[in-house]
Amino acid sequence: MKYKDWSKVIGFIYPKDQRPITAAGTARAMVPFVKGILDDNPKQLEPWLVARHNGLDNKKALENMRPVVTTWTLQQCADSMIEARTKATAQSPLRKASVDEIKRTMSRPEMKDLVETAAVLLKRGEVEKVRDKIEASSGISAAKKCVSNIRSILNYCCEYKSGDSGLDHKDMWWELLKTDSKIIARTRTPSIVDIVKTLQLAAYYLDHPLPGRVDGKHGVRDNVYAAMWWLILTSQRTSAGLALQKVDFYPDPRDDGFYLAAWDEEAMKGKKTHVLPIPLRVVQHMLPLIEAAQDHGSKWAFPSERGSEDHDICISRTAVRQFIVRLQGRDPLMKGKEAARDLLAEAGVLHWTPHDLRRSITAVMDDNGIPGGASAVLAHEIKLSEHLGEDALTEAQREEWAANRMAKITKLAYGGGTFLKLKKTAMTVWTNAVLDAWEAIQVPREQFLEAAE
Repeated sequence: MKYKDWSKVIGFIYPKDQRPITAAGTARAMVPFVKGILDDNPKQLEPWLVARHNGLDNKKALENMRPVVTTWTLQQCADSMIEARTKATAQSPLRKASVDEIKRTMSRPEMKDLVETAAVLLKRGEVEKVRDKIEASSGISAAKKCVSNIRSILNYCCEYKSGDSGLDHKDMWWELLKTDSKIIARTRTPSIVDIVKTLQLAAYYLDHPLPGRVDGKHGVRDNVYAAMWWLILTSQRTSAGLALQKVDFYPDPRDDGFYLAAWDEEAMKGKKTHVLPIPLRVVQHMLPLIEAAQDHGSKWAFPSERGSEDHDICISRTAVRQFIVRLQGRDPLMKGKEAARDLLAEAGVLHWTPHDLRRSITAVMDDNGIPGGASAVLAHEIKLSEHLGEDALTEAQREEWAANRMAKITKLAYGGGTFLKLKKTAMTVWTNAVLDAWEAIQVPREQFLEAAE
């Protein structure tokens, strides 16, 4: 096998008692393992060749070289960091979004072998291979988050859990992990017409199965449909927008033409509480959709169907995006099926994601002469330093807590009067544009859906 400027013998065709390799395919299969070992630690190659030629396959020969260790696996390291940094006393607490992102990385199928491996046995080359597989399957952003999360986990355990993890500062190889790809800024800006056409398809498939979907289920669930409308009408980031508690959505006591919706700082990317005025027309449209969604007594306005009283969670941040993917016939259950169709393309709609809506609202604000309107709706300029632990309260205490919380949110909202006025103007212009288009398309809806069928 050629390696850099020299060669290494990995076996012989003849004689048969001298590490025989009699098939070219066998030799080719060994090459990646040999190169990986030479890149990582050339001294380990000879033990690997001994194990390989003693009857073990390539992977088992590699495992046979490694000592048995009792220190933490990568998964245990991740669990330890999450537990420590989500405590109330954490010096550098993790936001819920960060915890979700770490868990998402650890659960990726490409990570299966890594998470089960002792952290002290991980090799830089192995992580880089996983990084490349994730980039190929899920994109550059997912690969960058994978690298970043692994670095954070190993750094934490090296600094605070060296004994349990076996990691120390002598060889912090993970600090050298990088990605050599740049995320290209997206410019997708779905038009109001495209957004409404997508909603019309969603409404139709509330009680119809998508073509090519082999499970025969209806195309979209009520809670996903409600979530889709909410994200479109508010243009909030998906993870924050759907993490709305019922107690934080109520009539504005100072303006009967609006409701107020609020999110705690821990839900927001900017780590500041965000208060958004919701026009009454939007409320009247949304409340029936929210009520139609399955609810198990959840505290969330958009609860997950997978939740329960003991495991109360809001709808997944990816649910709406995944439904749009299904409309395009790109769902794993639909790929390769002859009946699967790209319904968006047939309706003349380009692919878009919920995050693209933030550019759409900016374009509408600019067209209406309100250049700062989108910033007011999308920015998070209000600070709420107190986090109230409502879960431990009695019913009477909870009612008092909710009343005090509403009063505080209202005070915060009106504390920046100029911003609130601008938000109300911007939200009215944006939501009227969406709802007016929705009502206008109701007339030719049957013709539109016939094409979809």
